[in-house]
Parts: sequence; structure tokens; C-alpha cells
Amino acid sequence: MNNENVVSFKKFDLVCFSILASISEIMSYALLNVWNSGFYFSFSTVLCLISMLRWGAIGIIPGVIGGIFGIFFSEMNLWSGLLYYGVGNLFLVIPMLLYGRRDRNRISEDTLRLFLYIFLSHICLSVGKGFAILAISGEITGCIDYFGATFLILVMNEIICMVLKMREGLICDMRNYFNEGERC
Repeated sequence: MNNENVVSFKKFDLVCFSILASISEIMSYALLNVWNSGFYFSFSTVLCLISMLRWGAIGIIPGVIGGIFGIFFSEMNLWSGLLYYGVGNLFLVIPMLLYGRRDRNRISEDTLRLFLYIFLSHICLSVGKGFAILAISGEITGCIDYFGATFLILVMNEIICMVLKMREGLICDMRNYFNEGERC
């Protein structure tokens, strides 16, 4: 597959993941507020993690798009919402930036590395949300509070990614996937 087709597929893939992240946020807030479920669960973080494994740091786009919908549905003012959902979600990209341009298949094929990638990403997201909470309310335990409140989401993200990694082509470095496909 030539580079132009890969770029086109990447754009299509990121748009699809962003739409799914947006729908996930809308459904999460509907369950929480409209139907009074008393529990918030969103798939936008796991979609973002998978997208970053597929495309690298640019895969943060679904997380940012999902965060925009979080701003719309939250009761925060615009500044607080941008800080909490926008800037806080950007911290999710730190592990992928640290990993750099290396073959991301090493993460997705090894269960321990995938587990650690997701766990480290969740810690970074918790730190980002903690900084946002500190700036918004002055609460210094925001990082720990967020991590504890979203621990079940972390566990679900781990399970979802472990199950999806069993299917070839879902969680992989897409550039390598296309290059290997051309060689066959």
C-alpha cells in the first residue's frame, strides 16, 4: 500500500475513532444524568489508547474530541472544562511520546508491555486531571481521587485491550501492518 493510501486510511481511522469516542461520551452522560445510573463509564479513553497504538502520538485526537463532548455535558464553566477535559486528556499521550518512533507492535504483542502501557497512560491521565482539579478548585488530592474514582475504568480498559489484542490487526502499529501486507 502506498504512503498516500496509508495517510488516507489513517485519517479515516482517526475520524472513526473520534466519532466513537464522541458517541461514548454522549452515552456516558446520558446514562449518568438522564437515567440516573449513578455510575460513569466511558470508552473514549480505551479508544484513544488503541488509536495511539495504531498511529502513534497523533492518536490522541479521539481523546481530545471525546473531551470536547465532555465539556458540553459537564456543569463546569468553559475555562474549567477546557482545563479539565482538554488539557487533562492531553496527558494521556505522554507514554506514547516517551516511547517515540519505535515499533509499537512490541507493546501490543506483549501482554505485560500492553498492561504497563495502559496502566502508565492511566496514571498520566490521573496526573493531568489532578493538575486541572488543583487549578480549578485548589484541591491537592485530585490526582489520587481521580485515579481511585476511575479504577474500574482502568480495569475495563485493560480487559478490553487484552481481548482485542488476540485479533490480529486491531491493536497494532498500522504502518508496519500495511508494510507487512505488501510483502505477502
